[in-house]
Amino acid sequence: MEALQIFIGFNTVIFVILSGLHVFWAFGGKWGAGAVIPTSTNNQPAFMPGMFITLVVAFGLLGFAVVTISNYGIFHPWIEYQYFRYGMWGIVIIFFLRTVGDFKQIGFTKRNTDTPFAKNDSRFYSPLCAYLSISSLMIVLMRNN
Repeated sequence: MEALQIFIGFNTVIFVILSGLHVFWAFGGKWGAGAVIPTSTNNQPAFMPGMFITLVVAFGLLGFAVVTISNYGIFHPWIEYQYFRYGMWGIVIIFFLRTVGDFKQIGFTKRNTDTPFAKNDSRFYSPLCAYLSISSLMIVLMRNN
């Protein structure tokens, strides 16, 4: 299997899993929810996303999965590839910006590094976002048409 197909498949699976996890949280699931929201140094959440916002994120991630899997060519009889290419560039930019962060609480540029979220962000979330940005860029560059 060539590298392009591996990137497409792996990224699609990641987006579907992340989408499912957000649906789980939206409907009250608690597993893993303790350290996924940025907190201040006194452990107060920076924001509390409700069901609607969490579902918006879930459907956005599912949309990223659809855009990514479109690189296999399954939607091309109905939708021109250029639209999916724009979507892939959007994924590259979104995850690059998330990787860099806001210079406060998220990303590799965060100042707050002692909270449970900040530790998970440094270990897992930001590296995953960097991977998704780079691998999505590789998909765009490796895709010929």
